[in-house]
Amino acid sequence: MREQPWRRFILSFFISAEQLYAHFCDRSGLIITLPTPIQSSPARVTDAIATLSLADPSLLGLDPTVHMCIPSCKGTHTDLAVGAIGWVTNNAGKIYSIMAVLWKSQGLFCRGTVCYRVRDPVDGKEYALKDCWVAEAKRYHEVDVLERVKGIPNVVQLVDHWDVLFDGEPDCTARIRDGYGILPEDRPDKRFINRYHRRLLLTPCGDPLWHFSSRKELICAFRDFVVGEFSFMRLIYCII
Repeated sequence: MREQPWRRFILSFFISAEQLYAHFCDRSGLIITLPTPIQSSPARVTDAIATLSLADPSLLGLDPTVHMCIPSCKGTHTDLAVGAIGWVTNNAGKIYSIMAVLWKSQGLFCRGTVCYRVRDPVDGKEYALKDCWVAEAKRYHEVDVLERVKGIPNVVQLVDHWDVLFDGEPDCTARIRDGYGILPEDRPDKRFINRYHRRLLLTPCGDPLWHFSSRKELICAFRDFVVGEFSFMRLIYCII
């Protein structure tokens, strides 16, 4: 999930000391099954191989609402912007071309944030798309903050946001585990945190700070930070 953060979860198997184990990893944590002896249970080993090789990709954690191109499919998507490395859709079926991965989390669990530079192939406008798994208690916290700072100079503006849908329902780790018979309420460990899959479409989408072309451009960028921070603090004091 560190190298493929656009996966919903990962299901894997490994053999150690003639024992078969299954690993289930999502943004809420890791589950390891009890060992199965491979000598006395060869059918289980066959089932494990068949699961990884024959199952539908969505049942192995691949997200059907986002696609990252591999060398064999680059250039075959004629409806995408030139130079796109993938695509992502919103709940209305609108497709955005992924032009670059700006940043991705290096952790296996928690938010699993990925930031993309995306382009609307119809009008050519570019946006930043934030993809993350948010704790249920803070599901709309970031949206609320962005709504409050709307209109402040040099502060990113919220264009759209949505819960990522899977089979027509909001995608979350509790629902994923329920589909595999892993019910959190049946487990003695109460540290489970349900996380919802969220996406935020933001504007503008600039270049990373380290891509500055001159000293003046770098200083102007820091100046814009200060202006945005000052305006933000004035708004906070007015609210208080």
